[in-house]
Amino acid sequence: MTLSIVVTLITLGLVAAGWSFFRWKRQWIVAEDTVAVTMDKDGFFKRVLPSGRHILHPFESVEFTLETKPSRAAGCATAVVTADGVPLNLNWSAIYACEPALITEQLSRRLRGLLKAEAALSRNIDLAMRRIVGDYALAKLFKPAIRERIERQVGQVVADKVKVAGLALTTFDLQVLELPGEVAEALNKAKAIETLDGTLRRLDPATREIVRGVYQLDEILHWDQYLPVPSRRTMKRLDGVNS
Repeated sequence: MTLSIVVTLITLGLVAAGWSFFRWKRQWIVAEDTVAVTMDKDGFFKRVLPSGRHILHPFESVEFTLETKPSRAAGCATAVVTADGVPLNLNWSAIYACEPALITEQLSRRLRGLLKAEAALSRNIDLAMRRIVGDYALAKLFKPAIRERIERQVGQVVADKVKVAGLALTTFDLQVLELPGEVAEALNKAKAIETLDGTLRRLDPATREIVRGVYQLDEILHWDQYLPVPSRRTMKRLDGVNS
């Protein structure tokens, strides 16, 4: 075997080894339920890689990865004003997923926005709830049919709004409705009086008048005793502060 043949074989071996090394170095594995966003050497968006094994192009690099499996978000819209002027705190929860395939324009900016998907979703839900809940009076919000209607309305508005940003909203649910302290106190007192009035209606007329007279006198002297226990405790705290 001549020297030139040996040199050629060695060269070919080195080239093959270098190509194998380069090919191994340029592979990228994208985990299940994730996608990878790549950029070129100048920092511009190049492509989105689905889960699996990929060979990166020359000068291409993975900038970040995104989870695509469904996630749960929860929050509270504070001081949402009803049609009759009552401010409420409305707790909510939602199920959403990142779906880059939904993005049809401004890909680079909106793909980066998916890194803060939950914050964007919460902001859109807050805005939609303020607009939609503001069309209903407080009393209607305690009706299951109205709450379900609000859930559908908010869910549809938000789903359409975030779809172009690459987010898919699948469910939206209203959770706890928190009333201001003074409103809760008034409702508690009204409920206590309504309960007592219902009891009086079941008595015979003579007894009813006697009890109603005693109740009216006692209500004037000890009206706070007719409130539920949490309300009585609140009144005692207020008395302590005022004294």
